[in-house]
Amino acid sequence: MAKDFTIVVVRHAEKAVAESDPALNSKGKQRAQLLAEMLSKLDLEAVYSTPFQRTEQTAQPVAKRFDLAVQNYKAGDGEVLVEKLLAAEQTALVVGHSNTVPGIVGALGVEVESMTEKEYGDVFLLHFRDGQPRLHRLMIPMIEEKE
Repeated sequence: MAKDFTIVVVRHAEKAVAESDPALNSKGKQRAQLLAEMLSKLDLEAVYSTPFQRTEQTAQPVAKRFDLAVQNYKAGDGEVLVEKLLAAEQTALVVGHSNTVPGIVGALGVEVESMTEKEYGDVFLLHFRDGQPRLHRLMIPMIEEKE
């Protein structure tokens, strides 16, 4: 009998403008903190991120909250990661990119539309019961700073 578990897949938060490997900007850092709060009631067992500043910085507040290390995976190895996630049957967070998140969610068993470079904040929460995924699509809210 398969164990119930949840896999959360998100795109990294807003990034700074840079030539290569940009860090999160202030809005992205805020969104990463909100993600940690949003997931605080899960029994998270693992956190995965590609080895880029923007993805690791999105994952870090969640990992810190749960006292977990961020485990890296290659952006092009989403299917290998999915096999590992499904075999482990652990509740996990996966942070990816606009061009990898839909493929990871699809490999987990639920087709979703592609993402644009301007989309941030989508949370794909896949709850597995008896080996079957059920998708809950959420959004990380942003609190606008008052002037």
